[in-house]
Amino acid sequence: MVVSDRYHRQRLVEGIGDGGQEDISRAHITVVGIGALGCLSASMLARAGVGTLTLIDRDIVETTNLQRQLLFTEEDSHLQRPKATAAETHLRKINSEIQIESHVEDVTARNIDRLLQGANVIVDGLDNFNTRYLLNDYAVKNNVPYMFAGVIGGQGNVMSVIPSATPCLRCLFPEPPPLGSQETCDTAGVLAPAIGIAASCQTIDVLKFITG
Repeated sequence: MVVSDRYHRQRLVEGIGDGGQEDISRAHITVVGIGALGCLSASMLARAGVGTLTLIDRDIVETTNLQRQLLFTEEDSHLQRPKATAAETHLRKINSEIQIESHVEDVTARNIDRLLQGANVIVDGLDNFNTRYLLNDYAVKNNVPYMFAGVIGGQGNVMSVIPSATPCLRCLFPEPPPLGSQETCDTAGVLAPAIGIAASCQTIDVLKFITG
């Protein structure tokens, strides 16, 4: 395999090298939720050369998204483009060498096996806990790493769930919090730089895992 020159600076990093870059190019990462976290994580993963990216989100781009969802443009908002397909379009312009597929739908108990099939790592860009627990349970059942992140206001949390090696979301919090009991971006606001920090931590954990 000929490793593209575009990843030269990445391959120079200790622990990556040509072998690590080949691992990255063979990886299939699924990003669930293409909001602020998902946009940044998907962008960094595409730029890193992840071989296959699957993007899942049911929502459309709105003007209020543009303050922090860095893949989207005013045109996306004006045309009310679905986030997943808009992100796919922009990511293809960033890296034409990788495979990108998008799904404009919710992740539910009925379709999760289909949507997450083949994923080596699941990246959480969600804003609701019920779907997060669905991802967590799928990850534990199928032995797939699940990278959680969440940001409200100027604070965030990041947690990597490696089945059989680390605690999972249910290990720490057995049940999702009751609806309406947690602050959201709609009620407490959110700062883009805080999202950048959380997404960067989330993405580096993905790259660390897939490169061993």
